[in-house]
Amino acid sequence: MISHGHRRRFPLFLLAIILPSAVMVALGLRMIGQEQELAEKRLHDEQLRVTGQVRQELSSRLERIALQEVAALAAEPDRVRASKYGSPEVALVARMVAGRIILPWEEDSRPDHSRRLMEDADIAHRVSRGEHEELVSGDAERALQHYRQALDVAHHPVQIAYVQLLLARALGRTGHDREALIYNQAVLTSPPDLVDEHGLPFSLYAAVQSVQQDTDHQTVLACLERQMEGPRWLNPPTLHLMRRLLATMSESGFGAAAAARAEDLERTISDYVNRTEQALALQHDFLNLGVATQTGSQARPANATWVAYGTPTWLVAAAPSAGTEQAVVVAVRAEGIFASLSEEVAASGEITGRVAVVTDGDQEGETLGPGFPGLEVVFPPGQSTAFDRQRDAQRRFYLVALALVVGTTLFSAYLLWRDVKREIRLAEMRSNFVSAVSHELKTPLAAIRMFADTLRMGRPSKQEAKTEYLETIVNESERLTRLLNNVLDFSKIERGRKTYRREPHCLAEILQSTVRAMKYPAEQHHFHIHVHLDEEVPPMPVDRDAIEQAILNLLANAMKYSAESRDIDLRLNSADGQAVIEVADRGIGIEPEECERIFQQFYRIHSPENQQIPGTGLGLTLVRHIVEGHGGVVTVDSARGEGSTFAIHLPLEAIEP
Repeated sequence: MISHGHRRRFPLFLLAIILPSAVMVALGLRMIGQEQELAEKRLHDEQLRVTGQVRQELSSRLERIALQEVAALAAEPDRVRASKYGSPEVALVARMVAGRIILPWEEDSRPDHSRRLMEDADIAHRVSRGEHEELVSGDAERALQHYRQALDVAHHPVQIAYVQLLLARALGRTGHDREALIYNQAVLTSPPDLVDEHGLPFSLYAAVQSVQQDTDHQTVLACLERQMEGPRWLNPPTLHLMRRLLATMSESGFGAAAAARAEDLERTISDYVNRTEQALALQHDFLNLGVATQTGSQARPANATWVAYGTPTWLVAAAPSAGTEQAVVVAVRAEGIFASLSEEVAASGEITGRVAVVTDGDQEGETLGPGFPGLEVVFPPGQSTAFDRQRDAQRRFYLVALALVVGTTLFSAYLLWRDVKREIRLAEMRSNFVSAVSHELKTPLAAIRMFADTLRMGRPSKQEAKTEYLETIVNESERLTRLLNNVLDFSKIERGRKTYRREPHCLAEILQSTVRAMKYPAEQHHFHIHVHLDEEVPPMPVDRDAIEQAILNLLANAMKYSAESRDIDLRLNSADGQAVIEVADRGIGIEPEECERIFQQFYRIHSPENQQIPGTGLGLTLVRHIVEGHGGVVTVDSARGEGSTFAIHLPLEAIEP
């Protein structure tokens, strides 16, 4: 017969074991059916996360590249004609005037300068007479006389190269091949910067004559290599002439030593020609691309629209030129950046995706947003993700749920008991915190009220007394503000909304400003703050207000726990690639086992002397959060009765130009 006690336990057993098991089985069957749908949603959410990560990284890289190129162009305007840029991903940097891209070779002033030199009266007259004799009258010997006279009066390398070419041609017509070869070789080895009025290097004219005469191809190859190694953009006619020269030499054959050089040169010239042709096409199509052309010093490249263009793909944007109303068009090779981003996504997430230019509706992916029209992150189908593995694990879990329900119930009870104890302890700490805050608020408010009433009644007659009362009111107000800032910042930290705006600042100036803020309360309590600053510590990106608050909290703690000592040290130095800020007191010190716990929220060391010292238990919590938010660490070195030294270690980061 079942006793009354057993009958009472039976419903409890059903309630505690059977009922949860039945509920879990029912929920399991339902959840298995919903798991596929949930897994798809999670996969989509992960794809959105990866897309956001790619968007942020791509925007950051492109902004950094654009800023570097615009800054370099502002510092050195001649870079607009350069063919090589600071970043290897950059394909083109060009100014935009009246909505039209001015390509680098169009900025070249050498052809106009050469035209003026070649139109010099002394040179032009003799050359004209020589060409008339050579080409019209057919008298090459008389033409040589005029050309030699022109060479005698030529004073600029452009004029000399020009006349030497004419001499080589006329000498070849008169059969003076050896002398013609000497002049032709002189022009062939001349600097690539010597160009005619069309922008074609004189050395290439000499190269044409050398190839026609079937002379040593090694010298011509060296001439073409010098052209490709030059710092300036080559114009299209120059590139096509070089390609024709190389093709002509290939037909006649190279030696074993020159074949590899010719192959590399052909590949380099072809790449250069393709880039030049794409730049010309971009110039023609630019107004139809929809690239924002915002100018002025207030605009930022980060707000630019990066449009995919051409094959291979360029990402094109118009960035403002510093201090001018002109825009600078920056084109970046997309292939390398896309590959790098895809590798980073594959290494950092559960799914892989690649950035692609979408020109049709065949590919489905997540768009990168209005800042990158036509670009999507494409995810290949059939990927096995963590969500799929989690779904399979859950299915297996449901099959053994009945066997584990008792253990789960007991474990849940233990967790509940532990959480209750933790909540009780946390409630006690919060109660102590409220009491401490009330006391901390009451003290400065009482002082402010007392001195304000005294001033209102006009009791102090001397100006010195009035000034002292006002300084006391200001000091207590600042103390009240610091307390409220601590409470508000802690509230933001708990909600995960505390952020830091990091800008370049000098730490020595921040420490000096902090000492000035603590000067009056320190003097009131007869404290001496000894400041030791290493002025060699470079500026670094920090949130000035947050760092000041952290140091103020450490100085306030040092004043509270200094006991009879009235000396506090504030030091700044650098070591091992870090800036180190130290606040040292000679007070009551901390037990070694308490050194880590003091950074917990609301925690205060339980000791008789601490009970007499006001505090909220938030100051060091905020210090740790601020320092870790800057990528650093905070340490404490203390011993009971020997004082404490708190050290903030911040990494010395290079400031980007």
